[in-house]
Amino acid sequence: MKPDVEKAVQELIDGAPGSVRYGEDGDGGAYVLVEGIDIGEQFAPRVSWVGFHITWPYPEADVYPHFIDASVHYVGGSATPNQHPDGDLPAAMSRGNFEAPGFKLAGIQISRRSQRRNAETDTALDKLLRVIEFLRTR
Repeated sequence: MKPDVEKAVQELIDGAPGSVRYGEDGDGGAYVLVEGIDIGEQFAPRVSWVGFHITWPYPEADVYPHFIDASVHYVGGSATPNQHPDGDLPAAMSRGNFEAPGFKLAGIQISRRSQRRNAETDTALDKLLRVIEFLRTR
């Protein structure tokens, strides 16, 4: 792993609201899975893993997209424009043939690209926390 990616993984281990598993991607980056995340009462089950890939250009590259367990269903009251036979989802969330990168776990993709990110201050941990907040406020 590149030193910046190693630092990001350590920040996740120290600060993520769940247990962190990770593996090298063979290209300087890392696959990350944070387990035991409370994603909010509007999902059933309300606890999931969150997976993502920190690619070798980090911190210049955004950590995107994120994934949660495919068995999660939306039970909240917001609009669900993303229609799917396995359960409809709010905007920015999609079902399909997705997996948590590096872990081969079926997942729901969460598309939350950081349009105005600052590579000097926007960390993988900050992004994870923003994605969790996004889920909790659906």
